[in-house]
Amino acid sequence: MKIHQSVATCCLLFATVPCSFAQKPPTLPGPPPSGPTPLQQLPGAYGEASGTVVDNSGNPVAFARIFISEALPAAAARTVAPPVLTGPQVSTSMAGPTGRFMAFLPPGSYVACAETNTPGFLDPCHSGTSAPTFTLAKGQILEGVDLVMAKGAILSIQVNDPNGLLKAPAGVVAPDCHIKVITAKGYRYEAPITASSATGRSHTITVPFGAAITVLVISPNLIVTDSAGKPTSSAGASTAIPAAVSPGVLSYTVSGIKP
Repeated sequence: MKIHQSVATCCLLFATVPCSFAQKPPTLPGPPPSGPTPLQQLPGAYGEASGTVVDNSGNPVAFARIFISEALPAAAARTVAPPVLTGPQVSTSMAGPTGRFMAFLPPGSYVACAETNTPGFLDPCHSGTSAPTFTLAKGQILEGVDLVMAKGAILSIQVNDPNGLLKAPAGVVAPDCHIKVITAKGYRYEAPITASSATGRSHTITVPFGAAITVLVISPNLIVTDSAGKPTSSAGASTAIPAAVSPGVLSYTVSGIKP
């Protein structure tokens, strides 16, 4: 009888052990941390700046490239061709499909610029009289570094080459014949090659609506004529950009080799 009682007791003990584990409540994680605010701190020496790239109607500019540079001191000289609004570049990033971007930076004062391959948008550092700036402290999470890329006029320039005198371009700029756009303030910007063939090249650049610009064709060895058949001037030709629409195509022709 005692033997049966002992066996029963052991069976009872082993039977109740799994029950005790099954009844133990699981350990649940605590509530998730709250979202970041401009006053939160990151570990380490860097801070975080984030924002959105939009056009001047508030629509996001997808996949824009963000260039962040050191801000120049207030007394620093700004050259006029092209304008120098920034110091050394410290960060590059790309906005997402909704225009959002983020950059991790050491403490300092910065200038944010934006470019896109989509024609019709102006880099705020090139088209404005001042560049968007912000200051970041050690470990700070700074939101709202928003960049506005104003809509501009798309200027198309065609260089015809009926005799095949142009060299094959190696990139967006070809030294045998390149085109610069000069603003009323004297700022100079290259009009890159956007298409080429055996009979010519197309250049495209975005300029502000309502601007007065000068188009300068530079070719050290070739004779280039305008749409009236006259050789291009070393001073360039003045062009008025309409206030609300893109202008027509400017046309030039490579007519020969300089003696």
